[in-house]
Amino acid sequence: MKHLGISILVFFALISCQEPAKKATDEASATKDTLITIENKSAILTISLFGGAYIDFRLNGTDINPLSFRTAEADMPINNRKGAPFQGHFICLGRWGAPTAGEIEAGVPHNGQVTNTIWTREKISDNRRIVMSNYAPRDGMGILRNIRLIGEQSLFHVTEEIKNGTTIARLNNVVQHATFAPPFLDETTVVNSNAGKGFLQALCYPDPHKYEFTWPNGYLDEKKRPVDLTSSATGESYVSTHIFTDEYGWVAAYTPSKELLIGYIWPTKEYPFLNVWHEVKNNKPWAKGLEFGTTGIGKPYQDLLAVDTRFHGINSFELLDAGQSVTKSFVCFLLKIPSDYKGIEKIEMDGTRIIIREKGNRRSDEFAFNGFNK
Repeated sequence: MKHLGISILVFFALISCQEPAKKATDEASATKDTLITIENKSAILTISLFGGAYIDFRLNGTDINPLSFRTAEADMPINNRKGAPFQGHFICLGRWGAPTAGEIEAGVPHNGQVTNTIWTREKISDNRRIVMSNYAPRDGMGILRNIRLIGEQSLFHVTEEIKNGTTIARLNNVVQHATFAPPFLDETTVVNSNAGKGFLQALCYPDPHKYEFTWPNGYLDEKKRPVDLTSSATGESYVSTHIFTDEYGWVAAYTPSKELLIGYIWPTKEYPFLNVWHEVKNNKPWAKGLEFGTTGIGKPYQDLLAVDTRFHGINSFELLDAGQSVTKSFVCFLLKIPSDYKGIEKIEMDGTRIIIREKGNRRSDEFAFNGFNK
């Protein structure tokens, strides 16, 4: 793999020198937001340094931004309110969801400290690329992120190197929390994926197999009331979690009246789970989260370890040894679609292209892409 914009060795040497007691940058004096925008002939991408979220991704010449989701301060967890809001597509690092009671007492926010604090933009000369980093002393985690718009296409590629900056092994989770909101999201928004076996978050503990189902047909409760997981017209909120059998996972959402589709592709060895969050307020879809990551059960580690929570042999956590680093990646793309679009049948990768095939062999769309390790 090619080196990122700054030396990964230098970056990780710096985070290893951080004192555990160092004040995090989530204090009130460091809450001024900074936005970074890169663009090409096809698309515009905006990232917030405050929390590191992708907050705007749209086709050039249009005003529909699927990533317009933003949580109001009053709705944030109490231990997150001094820092960045949950917005757009943000990363959960160190954990997915709530910390333990002791971690909350120590000042650890929900979904990890890097999504709550200011990131640093590294200086590079490429105006279609962003390199940014963060170190979370309360989590002992460092991250170096490289974002590239690929050519003149409406597609960006992200590579992240994540390191345990402590002197002990620790459990870790990484979730890419991509969240869509109105006006892109409405009752007609459709979700397609190559996801497979899954379960409902509300029914997954202590045995995620007990109420198992297979995409796109899920259950809403113990009585196994059916739900179409591709639909956004369901009047009840839920989180559905799935694993994959393919080398690459993909998920996409499209809204016919907006003539727009947004999708993600990633290596399933890096992110084995997909969590689909459907949230309803005032009888309308309020948020749609397509969250791919290393965990499928949103509980603190003490609960994940108390019983066997593996789902078809896959743990809901990873172990990072002292000083160990891992690399993870994904691509995100936008497509302009006709209002009578039938949905995605499959997505193929042949080493030089991403090919998106519509159901019924009606059309196919292609992006030039040389693979995740390029």
